[in-house]
Amino acid sequence: MKKDVCEKIGIEYPILQGPMAWASDSKLAAAVSNAGGLGIMGIGFAPADVFEAEIKKVKTLTDKPYGCNLLNFLPNADELLKIIIREKVPVVELETFPAFFSTLPDYAAKLKNESIIVIGKASTVEEAIINEKAGVDLVSVKGYDGGGHIFGMTGTFALIPQVVDAVSIPVINSSGVADGRGIAASFMLGASAVEIGSRFLVSYECPVHDNYKSAILEAKEGDTVLTGASVDDAVRGLRNHLAEKILQIEKKYEKEEAAKKIQELCTGALRKAAVNGETENEGSVVVGQNVGLLKKMQSAEEIVAELVKEYTQILSNVSKRL
Repeated sequence: MKKDVCEKIGIEYPILQGPMAWASDSKLAAAVSNAGGLGIMGIGFAPADVFEAEIKKVKTLTDKPYGCNLLNFLPNADELLKIIIREKVPVVELETFPAFFSTLPDYAAKLKNESIIVIGKASTVEEAIINEKAGVDLVSVKGYDGGGHIFGMTGTFALIPQVVDAVSIPVINSSGVADGRGIAASFMLGASAVEIGSRFLVSYECPVHDNYKSAILEAKEGDTVLTGASVDDAVRGLRNHLAEKILQIEKKYEKEEAAKKIQELCTGALRKAAVNGETENEGSVVVGQNVGLLKKMQSAEEIVAELVKEYTQILSNVSKRL
């Protein structure tokens, strides 16, 4: 496996578990880190007390490198930044919106001044370049087929090599990977590591409700849908009654009115699904287009081991296909 990201972060495998709100807490992140990857807590939306408690907890569960995300567009971002620095978090995935690109260099500099590794987040070539200029160490790139919020309309297979050609920092593919084949393909496209979200949603350590996990395991190819694209707030998840309501609003109303109605309808929707288990009418089950590959529950350790084994087997057979 490629080792530049491993050497930079201090991990065994270039496999990162992506930060996911309500889904990647200290327990999951520690399990992935203990398995040789990098677990990243998706706690960027949490209140400061919860944010700090999760960081303190993960340090009791692993002595390996771990990370958390920081969303620089939130009102409490500076408060969370101070906690990150005080607690000496090894790795931070710095997330933003286009309107806040101008503040990226300041946040990246403050983190790097404390020897914290900074991962930027991008969905287009332009965003990747902006992140590199802002001073991030690595850039994680999500294509159109990824789960959750989608900010670019280019698929992973086409996007990754274009980003690799445009920047000089290591690129992490953060969409479409669910098995060893995805890792091998990512490396062939020029990525130096992968960041996996959806596969870890069906790990035993993931804290989401069992209904959420069951919905994913029962889904097949084609069962995801992109909603909110017409109001510049695209989200990919499973097609359900909530998703259908959003699509109808997009068809019926003009952009401004539609955005308002969608916001009212979807406030708390992810929490309703991930925490309360309401996955049909009011909850949003966020997952990528690779959902059809997710067929079993496993521990985080088993997932990492299987990913590495599959990748190794694929490499041994590459020469036979040329």
